[in-house]
Amino acid sequence: MYKILLIEDEAPARKKLKRYLAQVCPNCSILAELETVEDAILFLEQHKDVDLVFSDIELRDGNVFEVYDKVTLHCPIIFATAYNAFLMDAFDANGIAYLLKPYSLEQFTKAWNKFLRLRETTAVDYNQLMGTINQLLENKTSTTKPYKDQFAIKSSQEIYFLKVDAIVYFKAENGVVFAFDNKNKRHLMPQTALKEIETLIDPNLFFRINRSECVQRTYINKVKRYDKNTVALYLNGDSVTLKTSQNRTSDFNLWLDI
Repeated sequence: MYKILLIEDEAPARKKLKRYLAQVCPNCSILAELETVEDAILFLEQHKDVDLVFSDIELRDGNVFEVYDKVTLHCPIIFATAYNAFLMDAFDANGIAYLLKPYSLEQFTKAWNKFLRLRETTAVDYNQLMGTINQLLENKTSTTKPYKDQFAIKSSQEIYFLKVDAIVYFKAENGVVFAFDNKNKRHLMPQTALKEIETLIDPNLFFRINRSECVQRTYINKVKRYDKNTVALYLNGDSVTLKTSQNRTSDFNLWLDI
């Protein structure tokens, strides 16, 4: 039975981690659910029998690497975070998984299987590894652009700027993507795939509810059950109604904390 520590300050994210853990390892024991750097340091100083840590990066009182600077690690870490995916290669190369929110059960399972394989290999100096990753994070953060706050939209006569906070949802159709704003106006995006747009917008604000539509949390007025496995979303003063797909409904409910 593996002993698991969760370091995550968002309740919906912890619920998702626990639900996925129950599916891949029903006999796992969750030792604690911690929300701050201070609590994580105290816990890890007193508990040396942790088998695996699931860790966010930004916590209520600071960056989680403050924990790994002060505490000697004896176990691997799987990071689950809304940070952009610029560190995925670094984690993959060293056998530590990196889950970019919002992640799927399939991605979680791959990370879990990597942990199982890692336990069968030789020992790793996790503190040294965390120091390397932290340095990569600091270097990359200084040069990485933040999430977009506006998009440049080209029309036949001009280029204008669409503010992200005015976008109700994105919709992909026939090889193009449209953004619909809070005045129900449609804008043709320069990007041609939702996957590309998802790398440019904050996953805490936007969620892809099905294959072709991605909605902004701010404009969700209410949610109703549509059928057994899907829900209907009423957006922008109920002027727009969209539906989740069956395989996205559960993750959407967790993201919305319902």
